[in-house]
Amino acid sequence: MKISYAVAMPDCRARKMLCFRGDLDPICRQLKSFGYDGVELFVRNPRELDHADIVQTVKKHGLTVPDISTGQIAGEDGLSFTDPDPSARKAARERVRDVIDLAARWRAQIHIGRFRGNIPDNEAAPDAWKWMRDGFLEAADYGQPKGVRVLLEPQCRFNGNNVFSVLDGIEFVRSLDHPTIGIVADTFHMNIEDVSLPSSLIAAKGYLTHMHFGDSNRWYPGAGHINFREVLETLRLIGYDGFITMEIEQQPDSATAARPA
Repeated sequence: MKISYAVAMPDCRARKMLCFRGDLDPICRQLKSFGYDGVELFVRNPRELDHADIVQTVKKHGLTVPDISTGQIAGEDGLSFTDPDPSARKAARERVRDVIDLAARWRAQIHIGRFRGNIPDNEAAPDAWKWMRDGFLEAADYGQPKGVRVLLEPQCRFNGNNVFSVLDGIEFVRSLDHPTIGIVADTFHMNIEDVSLPSSLIAAKGYLTHMHFGDSNRWYPGAGHINFREVLETLRLIGYDGFITMEIEQQPDSATAARPA
């Protein structure tokens, strides 16, 4: 297992994010000095980014990019797979292809959490589920020849209204039946929605190709009450050898949070 840290790209403009932000070069230098192996990129619109410069900077510090997050696309631009407006859904599908093109430079994964959208509690629900499924499948088909996997991130009830637990995520991914669609499990969300973190991780074997670590209070591991020794022992038990990204509150600042994580 290798460790990465979430880092925002300059196209992300939200005031608060669960990641390091600023000039990528000194951030990578600092994370490497702390012992990190990679950086997970937060992006909003990859067309606003200098892809070659990002690749060069990450490589210069002996790091890699295991995964790219799509959360800021939803959070800042309000796009999702389930928007009732066809033009907005089209924009969401185009945007995820742009993320995949960036991820292809490292043959990285991308993950989709809140960007998948919500399901309305009315007669439009079946259509929304179909749009969500189609969004995942279209992204996976686009990413497959580029070596990019598309991951679903189950998120707690406070982030959305569907696919809360890892077990929910397994059921959804199985229904899609695509060889390059998998799951990223986040311990912060699992602590809220999954009855047993070890049991859910064991059930996810074969689908789980990325992890997010954050404690029960979303601070660095060890600052809350999640039993991370148990989580790590379970990951070793199922033969997990992917990356673990620290996606945590930047308290009191990013450097101070990254070191104990």
